[in-house]
Amino acid sequence: MKSYSEQQLRHALAMTEIPAGSLVMVHSSLFSLGRIENCPIPAIPQCHYNAIRELIGPEGTIVVPTFNFDFCRGRTFDRQRTPSKAMGSFSEYMRRRSLARRSPHPIQSLVAEGPLSGELTDLDTAGAFERGGSFDRLIDLDAHLLLIGCGVEPVSLVHWAEERVGVPYRYWKEFRGLYRDQGHESHRTYRMYVRDLTLDPRVQLRPIGEKLQKRNLLRSFALSCSTLETCRSRDFAEVAISILRDDPTALIQRPQLDSWSPL
Repeated sequence: MKSYSEQQLRHALAMTEIPAGSLVMVHSSLFSLGRIENCPIPAIPQCHYNAIRELIGPEGTIVVPTFNFDFCRGRTFDRQRTPSKAMGSFSEYMRRRSLARRSPHPIQSLVAEGPLSGELTDLDTAGAFERGGSFDRLIDLDAHLLLIGCGVEPVSLVHWAEERVGVPYRYWKEFRGLYRDQGHESHRTYRMYVRDLTLDPRVQLRPIGEKLQKRNLLRSFALSCSTLETCRSRDFAEVAISILRDDPTALIQRPQLDSWSPL
């Protein structure tokens, strides 16, 4: 497995020129980068945290998505204890930090640490990407997107654009279940813009990444055996919206058939 040094990580982050005090939303796949030299594997997320915190300083805010879909399956959501799932080791590391705060949505939550954490995580909307919600506020504040070893594919803000356009491969669905917050239990109802499984849509974000690159809005820096990329959240949202307005099925991965139709 290829390795890299903490100095190389800090150098790549410095190349992004994200200024101190910034709001940064991180999507990551740390495993794709390999190992950090002289760093035990369990400590790799903390090494990345330290490097990001050094870049933006104590006045900056770090945000990660902490999704978990168990609430959709009838399981209790505990705002303080339910782990993020399939979001990468850095996401779960951030969730477990003592100063981190989590937004209320039991399916598509985010965790934030820093001066803006309350402003982002106190918002409670039925759908995570609705107007006035946490992800909407991220775009209002024009957060920096920091993509470590993963490219644009996992950027969750695509759902914000899908909702605004009303893509034909998703629909609204409500979920009601047991909700626990600071030990207090209640039954709550939230909703999500779910995929229509009868269409089996396979969404890929390559067209967004390509258009961002063409407009010089997505910057990429080599790091170990992968890359570190960055762009602004408003740029990502605007490009995603423009692509989906031109063609609401543009992000669907099409099979190699000329006659393919989303319907």
